[in-house]
Amino acid sequence: MAEEQASEAPQQSAKGGGGSGMIPALLVIVLMPIISFAMFKFMIIPMIKAELPEQGEAAPITAEDLNISYQESAEQIAYSFEPVIANVLGTSQTRFVQAVFTVYGKHPDFNALIEAKKVRLRDHADSVLGGLTLADLEKREIKNIVRNQLREGFNHHLGKPLVEEIYFDSFVTQ
Repeated sequence: MAEEQASEAPQQSAKGGGGSGMIPALLVIVLMPIISFAMFKFMIIPMIKAELPEQGEAAPITAEDLNISYQESAEQIAYSFEPVIANVLGTSQTRFVQAVFTVYGKHPDFNALIEAKKVRLRDHADSVLGGLTLADLEKREIKNIVRNQLREGFNHHLGKPLVEEIYFDSFVTQ
């Protein structure tokens, strides 16, 4: 009797043991695209549609809000800044960089707008120049890097892209 039970046990385990692990994997492979499609169609798209303005509704930002109206053929207006002097970072205040620059724009009230925010613009220029290291100052393209940082910062502080060009009268490291 014991011999019969021992011979039946290996046959039973060989019959039913191997296929049960594949069912969850196949379900995942089949159901994931269906679940993804349903989530996108019934959840994501309605959430996006809820955020869009209705067709008859006015959009919160119009093209006129972004447009700066002034004559394209107008002559550029210049505003010269006094020398900006800052210590070079990492030199224990033994070296400094001095920059004298002029900003140009075409807006009719360019000088008044610059003058109104002059303190902020000077502070930004001090921050940009004060963040330079000796390694930065040895780069060939440092003037262009500083020029771009100043222009972006000035336009940010002014709230509009008024500053078109910046030219350095002098850029000295000592």
